[in-house]
Amino acid sequence: MAPSSTPRRRNKPKKQGQDATSATHQAQSVTSTLLRTKNMMAQELDRVSNLNTTIEDDGALLTNARDEHSSMGGTMKGADKTMKKLRRQDVWDAFVLRCSFVFYWVVVAYVLWTRIKVPFLP
Repeated sequence: MAPSSTPRRRNKPKKQGQDATSATHQAQSVTSTLLRTKNMMAQELDRVSNLNTTIEDDGALLTNARDEHSSMGGTMKGADKTMKKLRRQDVWDAFVLRCSFVFYWVVVAYVLWTRIKVPFLP
């Protein structure tokens, strides 16, 4: 390896007491950091678990809505056929009603013609 342009620093030897307390502080710091990380991971795991449950519930709700919509498709087609049938019946009823009125007035005219005997009518 080529020597670098910056000189390396060497750690100065520390006293035995300082070295032990420094290692203890570092170990406590690492332990507390690991505990915080563990707690954060547990919280995230709970959050993701709740999110997964919510997504599954919403998926089931959407599946039920799709099934209901699909089943209503046949109902809607049946309703459309019934509406067409009702429209045809309505047109037929209007035709029969008009014919009935015409027939009624023809009968009234015939009765009046035969009873009154209008001389200028044959």
